[in-house]
Amino acid sequence: MSNPPNRKQAQALGLKTYFTGKPCKRGGIADRRLNGDCLCDACLEFTRQLKNKWSVDHPEKHKAWKEANPEKMKAYKQDWQDKNRVEQRARLNKWKKDNPEKVLADFHKRRATKINATPKWYGEFDAFVMHQAALLVRHRNALTNVKWHIDHMIPLQSKTATGFHCAANIQVIPEALNVRKRNTMTFTKPYEWVNVL
Repeated sequence: MSNPPNRKQAQALGLKTYFTGKPCKRGGIADRRLNGDCLCDACLEFTRQLKNKWSVDHPEKHKAWKEANPEKMKAYKQDWQDKNRVEQRARLNKWKKDNPEKVLADFHKRRATKINATPKWYGEFDAFVMHQAALLVRHRNALTNVKWHIDHMIPLQSKTATGFHCAANIQVIPEALNVRKRNTMTFTKPYEWVNVL
């Protein structure tokens, strides 16, 4: 179903956009929001530049707004990541290529963190679970054509907690969820991540 040609019809149908089929002032032809804002690439880029300029010109106000609206910031970041995943991956790969010494430093820092988080009672069962988790990652990668990661349910480094590198703290989740999770206290219970798919 295509969008209606004007704002009133879109409002009557409970839609957030409409499509006039006419070019905007920047020459783009795309859907428009109910306030009349065009969603063509040129207009979106212009809006992005305006927001960036405002945040640069008013750093204190921008910081105060972000602190007062954590949920909006979280939703905005997640939306941007979802829409720019390919661009984000390409940017990350370029950064890694341009900064091999930092990549190596991060690797050693992560390794040291894992060693420090390994409990003294780490034993044969824990090693077995780690090995099986690695095999499960490879199996799910091949089976689903989606990348999977081994995740520490309680992160090894978090602002509020420090998890152990052991069998009880391991799960295998999709890469996208693990990247989104980072070191936050989310998906901390077995199979909790399933509810967001």
